[in-house]
Order: sequence, then C-alpha cells, then structure tokens
Amino acid sequence: MGMLKCTLIYLATLTALIGLVSCAGVQDTTANASLQSASSGGGVHSSVSPRAVDVQPFTMVRGVGVLPGRIGERTTVGDITMGYVTLNPPPEALFTEAIKSELSAAGHNVTGGQTKVSGVVERFALSTPATATYWDVTIDAALKVTVGGTTRAYSDVCVSRTYVWPSDKMIADLSSKCVSGIARRFAGDRSIANAL
Repeated sequence: MGMLKCTLIYLATLTALIGLVSCAGVQDTTANASLQSASSGGGVHSSVSPRAVDVQPFTMVRGVGVLPGRIGERTTVGDITMGYVTLNPPPEALFTEAIKSELSAAGHNVTGGQTKVSGVVERFALSTPATATYWDVTIDAALKVTVGGTTRAYSDVCVSRTYVWPSDKMIADLSSKCVSGIARRFAGDRSIANAL
C-alpha cells in the first residue's frame, strides 16, 4: 500500500508540474550575462614584463542554422523543451573580454601589439536536466586560445541545482561563473606566460 501511495503522489506531482509548464507555454528567452573583471590578479602572466598584445575578437564554432548567442534550451521533466536560451553578450564576446581582463590585470596592454591573442569557443552548451523536484542547470564549455604560436585548450562543466524554474538570471550567472573559471585557468598557465 505504501508503494502505491508514493507512486500516486509522484504521478500527481508530475501531472501538476507538466500542467504548470504547459500553462506557461514554450518561450524563447535571453539571459543577460555580466562581463566580470579579472579575479586572479593577473596570475603567472604578471611575472612577465609588461607587453603590448593584440587581442582579436574570439569566434565560436556553431552548427548550421544556430543563431549567434544561442546556447541551448530549457527543458522540464521528460525532456520536454520549454524554449531556446540566447546568451547576451554571446559566449565568444564574454571570453574575449575575460581574457583581456586577465591580461590587463597582469599589467599588459591589450589594445595592440606584435603578439596576437586569438580564441575559439569550441563549445558552450546549456542543458537543464530535470527531475520531479529539481533542475541541474549545466554549462559545458570549451575554449581554445592561441598566444603567439602557442595554443592551449581549457574546458569546464559548471552545474547549479535549483528547486524552482531555472531563471534567466540563474543561467546568466552560471554562464559568467563558467567563463571566469576558464579565464582563471588561462591566467595560471605558465606556457601562455612564456608565449607573451
């Protein structure tokens, strides 16, 4: 009898959740992320005498037909889509500014110079796997940065659990946190410091 009661409660909860979501309807949305300043204090790059570097706008690998800034979709129980999410500014702009910020914090001039810095966002994918009680908002990010002739790859999977609908603000904050974490790895990379 106890198992039947638990099953009925679960089904009632699931039905209510699906009903709530279907009332809201499928809606595309935009998450407005903040460009964060450097948090590493320049890392190992500050051990290199100040340089003038040319940080070129980063690019992003996108599938055919994928709109700029679109990072994924919010889903609910049963992997039902509730609309696409666009990140503003897009991931490549966030990473460009984060890397510039780290280099500036290390004392380097990022407005032009002989050493070229370029980057490609290879992945920045949002997913929101859901259970009957919570969502794990997940950003899977990968960045490749080239400084002079040295190329390094960085990646991270950032997760934040929520017991309420994943808001635009939550997605934006997690995106900024993930970008900042990867930028800190860049700032701590000795091989990049040697390439400046």
